[in-house]
Parts: sequence; C-alpha cells; structure tokens
Amino acid sequence: MGFVRAGRLAAVVGGVLVVALSACASPGSVGDGGGLGAPDHQAVEQWAAEVADAWSPSGEGWSKGFVPLQSPVTVEGSMLEPEKRALAAGWWESAVSLPGDRPARGTVLFRDGPLPVSVLSAAEAYQKMDLGDPPPCSSEAPSPVAPSAGPDGSVSGPAGGDCVGLTVRGASLATIEMRTSRGVATVPAWRFQIDGGRAVLHAAVADPSPAPSAAATPSRAAPPGMVAAQHVTGVDGLEVRYVLGVGACDREITPLVVERPHVVVVAGGVTRTDGVCTDQLLLEPVSVALTDPLGDRPVLDALTGALLPVGFS
Repeated sequence: MGFVRAGRLAAVVGGVLVVALSACASPGSVGDGGGLGAPDHQAVEQWAAEVADAWSPSGEGWSKGFVPLQSPVTVEGSMLEPEKRALAAGWWESAVSLPGDRPARGTVLFRDGPLPVSVLSAAEAYQKMDLGDPPPCSSEAPSPVAPSAGPDGSVSGPAGGDCVGLTVRGASLATIEMRTSRGVATVPAWRFQIDGGRAVLHAAVADPSPAPSAAATPSRAAPPGMVAAQHVTGVDGLEVRYVLGVGACDREITPLVVERPHVVVVAGGVTRTDGVCTDQLLLEPVSVALTDPLGDRPVLDALTGALLPVGFS
C-alpha cells in the first residue's frame, strides 16, 4: 500500500499536540531523513518494504515467553482531557501508602496455555508510571520548555500547560488483556484507583522476555524527507493510529504503511523547508488503513526497524 495523504491533526493525546522533546533533528537522525524539499514517496515505500521483508523474530521468548506488543498501561473508565495529558506526561502523586513487597508468583494466560511469572509490587509498578511533577500553575500561556527525566530515565515534559496530576486513592491486584507475540493474553496488573471510581492499570510482570532486535534496515542513506514513527497510539478495526517525529517547520506530513502476513511497517514523509526554524522534534499523530486486521502482527518503524508497542489511547 502506498502513501495516504493526511493533514495535520491537533492531538497526540486527547486533542492536544504535545511537544514531547526539545531536540536537535539532525539529518539522518530519528525523525529526520535528511535533505530538503518533498519526500521521494516511492523510495520511502521501497525502504519500508525491505524492512518488512527483513523482519524475522528469533529466540525462545517470542514463541514461549512473554513479549508485550502494547503499552503496559490501560485506562478503566473515561478521563478528562487534563487527566489524559497528565497520564501521557507521567504526572502522579499517591494519597495512600503502596505495598513494597512483591506478591506470590502470578500467571500469564495465553491461548496455548499458562506461563508462571514474577509480579511487581504496587510500589514498583507505580514508580514506572511516575515520571515527575506537573509544572507550576500559571495564569499566563505556557511556552515549551525542556523535558525532565524521570527516575527510570524516561523523559517527560509539559503537555498543554496543565498543572494537575493523577492521584492514586488505592491499589489492588487485577488482570488486563494485552497483545503479545503469542496473541492476546490475560496478564497480572495493578489497578490504581483514581477519583470518580476510575482506574489506571499497569501490567505487573516483573521480567518480560527481551524484545527482539530491530529489523535490518537498508545500508544506504535514508530517503530525503523520511521520518520515524515514535509509537502506536491505537488500533481500531483496520485503522492504525501512530505518531511521527517531525520538525517544527515540516509540511505535507504523509503516513505510509507496508503490510506483510507476519508484520506491519509504518513510516512517514515530510516536505522540508530551508528557512529559519526552531530546532524541535514534534509528535504528529497520523493514521493508516490496513487491508487486513492487525491481529497478532507486530508493528515496526520503517526508519529504525524497531518494534513499536501499541499505546494506551
């Protein structure tokens, strides 16, 4: 399938465009295929096809272990827009003391049978979501600032200028359904209750199997105007929604998908300008339509060959 033209959308999460990173987008880096002008659509599609044909996961973990193909976080109930942005940015606080001891071993239930696993404590699962505090409240319109690093090295930054975080009111063991390399599985999870009887659930498997290595990419330089997919935000029927890393002055952002029976590869192309522009990497939401449902197929980024987990929204 070739390029499908898509205009700029307003939101990464919940209707708001998030400046996730303030970063140099140097030629050839993630989010920048290098060069100026319009992308070579045929060259980008050929590149993605070669990545798809090179994908062949190996290792016992893929077929016998637990390799998640989606974000470990799911939401139970509806969230307000500021709450969605807080979840995406990792702004949390807890009103209760979370248990630090790990429960007894749990079980991941696959279609072909169970797998015993070690389970995180509630405190450990919470720490994986808590990436920092929201910025101070201000009546003035916010301006982009540099992102902050969380305790696990993750990067978070202000998303729309909100100054609210999510508050945990309680935690209990539960399960969630997750896409894995072995199909949809039932996975142990911690259910973190927030206001209004709603909850955010985080998969609690302590030691997932290692993700497979990235697919081999062509040895030649990436086509001009090619940009990388950062993550997949959702799948709905034949639609796959994902986010491209683009420059602040990139135009005519165009998504791409290449399908194979065993894998789906997504990418994008942009028209670059040679004028003065701020040096940022922005997250641009796009979507593509598949010919067949995604099913158990993994999704890869064409530029890097990396496996892209499906997000929580």
